[in-house]
Amino acid sequence: MKLRLVASEAGVTRIESADDITVFDFANGATPLEALLGPDCHNTIVLLDLGKSSYIDSSGVGWLMHCHSRFQKAGGRLVVHSIPPMVNHCFRVLGMYDVMQIAADEEAALKMAAEPNSLKSHGTTK
Repeated sequence: MKLRLVASEAGVTRIESADDITVFDFANGATPLEALLGPDCHNTIVLLDLGKSSYIDSSGVGWLMHCHSRFQKAGGRLVVHSIPPMVNHCFRVLGMYDVMQIAADEEAALKMAAEPNSLKSHGTTK
């Protein structure tokens, strides 16, 4: 997985994943999000664009759930958006829409980030 910083402004950091998300991304305890944003990133608002990640395996799902939990505990927020069809199918089957903040696109993700913390999804193809 290749994470890229898109922008950081007005208290919101936008990043994108430029590749599939698989077990190989977490070898030797790697933490891609912290490597990009630093160890204190979980107390901020981060929008994660998955538009270029056409595949995610169970390790990737576990990583997203772990990140979501860390953001919640630290008082921040992770909003995932622009989910490709195969990844979206995986998210629906696993019930990820019930436990994570997932938006259809960046615009919906920005709206979600501005609302009080909730688990409702915006404009998704749930």
